[in-house]
Amino acid sequence: MPFPETPDVAGRFLPPTTRLGWQAQLDRVIDPPDLAACPQPEPTVGPDDRRLGYHATMRTVQTPALKKAVAVARRLWLVGGPRSEGPLHLAVDGPGETGMTTVLRQIGRAYEGIIRDRLPADPKRIPVIHINTPLAPGSKLDMSIPFAEFLGHKHTKDPESGQRSTDMTGPVCHVMKTRGTRLVLVDGIDRLDNSELKTAFDYFGYLADECNVSFVYCGPGSREVVNDVRRGRRPSPTDGGSGGIPTLAVLPISYSTDDHTTFHEIVKAFDQNLRLHQHTPGDLLNLATHLHRRTGGYMKPLSLLICMAAQEAIETGAEAITEELLDDQLVGRFCDDPILQI
Repeated sequence: MPFPETPDVAGRFLPPTTRLGWQAQLDRVIDPPDLAACPQPEPTVGPDDRRLGYHATMRTVQTPALKKAVAVARRLWLVGGPRSEGPLHLAVDGPGETGMTTVLRQIGRAYEGIIRDRLPADPKRIPVIHINTPLAPGSKLDMSIPFAEFLGHKHTKDPESGQRSTDMTGPVCHVMKTRGTRLVLVDGIDRLDNSELKTAFDYFGYLADECNVSFVYCGPGSREVVNDVRRGRRPSPTDGGSGGIPTLAVLPISYSTDDHTTFHEIVKAFDQNLRLHQHTPGDLLNLATHLHRRTGGYMKPLSLLICMAAQEAIETGAEAITEELLDDQLVGRFCDDPILQI
C-alpha cells in the first residue's frame, strides 16, 4: 500500500537537496526574539516560548572559512562566463565536524544572492543545484538521481513494483541549460567507494562540459579524492604543473595564549546572539577556554553545545550558561571523558 504524500509547501522541513528546501533555506531569516517580550516564567518556561525555537539554531556565526566562502562565490561568478578552457571547480576540505557543509552552502547562498542582485528577477531560474552523493549498495551507481531529486522530477515508479529508476540525464541537462544553472554543490564526496569514483566523476565532468557549470565538492579528504581521479585520467605533468583542484580548507579554530583572537570573536558572536534573562554580555566569552577544551575548536560541536545549553538554561529557569551547565550537555568532544549517562 503506497504511503500518502503530504507536501511541505513552505519547504520548512524539506532538506536543501530539494529545490523547495534550498529556496526555503535561502529565504529564511533568523531574528532574535525581543527579550522584553518574553518575561521570565515562574517557575519554568512553557513549550511555546519563542526562545526555545530560536536557540535551536540561532544565527550563523561568521568563521574565517565562511567569510572566505563569500569571496569564493564572487570569484565563481566572475569567471563563470563561457570560458574556452571550461568552468572553474573547487573543493571544500577539512576534518569532520568543522562546518564544511555550512561553508559549502554559504558558497551557494552567496552565489545565488549575486545572481538575484545582478540579473532581472525570474522565478523559473535555478542558478544552484545542491546534491549529496548517493549510496548505491549492491547496485550500479546512478548519479542522475540526486539531480532529479533536487529538481523534483519523478524518476521512480511504485517502489512495490521493484522496477529500477530510469536515467534522468536528458531531463536534468535540459533544465540546467534552460533555467540558468551555473553552480552545483556536491556534499559527501568522501562517501563514494573507490569503485564508484570514475563513474561519478565522469558524470560530473559530462555535466560540467555540456551545461557549462562549476562544481564544488565537499567532504573530508575531498581535495585528494578529486586529485586522485584526475591523476587516474592523465599522467602528472613533468614540470610540476597545477597543484590540483583549488581548495578551501575548513579547519578547527585554534586557541592558545598567542593565538586566541579568532576563537574569541566567534564566542563573542554567540554571546551577543543569546537571549537569556540572567545573561550579561561577555559571560560566554569568560568561558572561552572551557568551550575550546570541550569542542577542540570544531564548529559543529561548539554550535550544538551553546545552543543546547541555552535551551536547558531556559527550560530550568537558570537563564544563564555556566561551566556546569555546559558539562551537563551530551554534545562536545569527549576524548578522555567517561560516557555521559542519559
